[in-house]
Amino acid sequence: MNAPVDISAEAVRQHLLDRAKAFSERTKTSFSAISQAAVADSKFLANVSRGSNFTVNTYQRVINWLDEQEATQSAGEAA
Repeated sequence: MNAPVDISAEAVRQHLLDRAKAFSERTKTSFSAISQAAVADSKFLANVSRGSNFTVNTYQRVINWLDEQEATQSAGEAA
């Protein structure tokens, strides 16, 4: 039997910020630029880091954008 998984709002928030920070550091892209490109709100990640709430859909939009950017970069490196 599988043990229940406890996913807290804080864990989700931290995962989002960790992914964005790793991308930001690797690509020298600001949180503002990531936020604008992913969800058309340049202050989104800054607000999240200050504790603002967000929807699951907005979370997924940012994660999808990060995934797409990382896939594009990986493809470019392989060429």
